[in-house]
Amino acid sequence: MKAPQLIPSKTELPVAEIEAGTRLRPVSEAGVATIVASVREVGQMTNPVVVRQMRRKGETIHVVVDGAHRLAAAGELGWDEVPVRVFECTDDQARIMEIDANLAGAELNPLDTAVFLASRKAVYEKMHPETKAGVAGGLARQGLASDMMSFADVTAEKFGMSKRHVERLVAAGTRLGPDEVAKLRAAPRQVTLKDLQDIAKIKT
Repeated sequence: MKAPQLIPSKTELPVAEIEAGTRLRPVSEAGVATIVASVREVGQMTNPVVVRQMRRKGETIHVVVDGAHRLAAAGELGWDEVPVRVFECTDDQARIMEIDANLAGAELNPLDTAVFLASRKAVYEKMHPETKAGVAGGLARQGLASDMMSFADVTAEKFGMSKRHVERLVAAGTRLGPDEVAKLRAAPRQVTLKDLQDIAKIKT
């Protein structure tokens, strides 16, 4: 599979021409306010918005991959343009880029971490079907899987988590649909890791 291709000639885009797209985590007012305050203090946005360039009905469009809060902040600041890094990539690559940027850089609560990891597992195994448990196990019995790693192994190594921790969060995240996630986000008490471990034990 071809790797995402950076378009170095595009370093700024009009705010109004960038679509927010479908996000795994909603934009929060508090997050936008923090970025606005930071920009007003330091005078610039230190990290560009990561954008995907694609074609839709014969037209070139740009959709946020990472930086929805920064894009919203630029709009609130009244900017006409925002600094960007523009890539051409597939749907799966765009989702992995979004997930990894949030897991590596954002202060995620346990619920959002579970949602992101479960989504990452689904996309990762779609892109690397040979790493699925059943397939990998079959290949291992044939002596063909010595150079492969499972999703949990790769993710644990990438983000400095234990493999067991990744597995627990993924188990919880896969049992939650969009409506359930929205209700848990709106709950008066923040969902804890213990809550997620209990959710992971629920049989489907």
